[in-house]
Amino acid sequence: MNDLHRKEVVTCEEMKALETAADKAGLSYYQMMENAGFEAFSTILKHHPQTENALVFCGKGNNGGDGFVVARKLYEAGIQTQVVLVEGEPQADDAKANYQLIQANVQILTADVAIEMQESDLIVDAIYGTGFHGQLRSPADEMITWINHSKAYVAALDIPSGLSGDMEPDEEPGACVKADLTITFHARKPVHCSKTAAKFLGKVVTADIGIGEIINERR
Repeated sequence: MNDLHRKEVVTCEEMKALETAADKAGLSYYQMMENAGFEAFSTILKHHPQTENALVFCGKGNNGGDGFVVARKLYEAGIQTQVVLVEGEPQADDAKANYQLIQANVQILTADVAIEMQESDLIVDAIYGTGFHGQLRSPADEMITWINHSKAYVAALDIPSGLSGDMEPDEEPGACVKADLTITFHARKPVHCSKTAAKFLGKVVTADIGIGEIINERR
């Protein structure tokens, strides 16, 4: 991997390569998801310790899987937690596994019901991650509008949904979540260095999910 795992900023394609290398070295994709969700949960409560109730908006991919882990950790911490399935049930295997772990304890809502939700202290944006490209589609666009009109503290996992991870420094963003806190995993992506995206990112925190350590061990 040369020293790719030491870079402070990696492209989305480089991040995929790092995850593949970590998986081959013994850190499974499932464990990376668990680590990401736990680190995000810890970071969120550090920055918003007064949280009493939370809404976690999850997409159907691995970013949503990270959100399911966060929802589980919030519930275990005694925080009233609801999950919104923005585009239906998860499609990725690891996300499916983490979805199953929360079904018995966390209320699950669909996007059509979510429009009628009451305000919460905290919103977690886990709709889209580094794999997002192109234009928002329904019902994600309606959910993002709802999030942006909320008075809740908004924490985005990896990237505020609607932004491209490889966004150019001066590229103008389209419709996206406006976060108070963005927790990115392992390293920043180009979007986190974009001046035009800064007002949507809020405070950016990089969370260690074990990739650098496992790759170093196998060098």
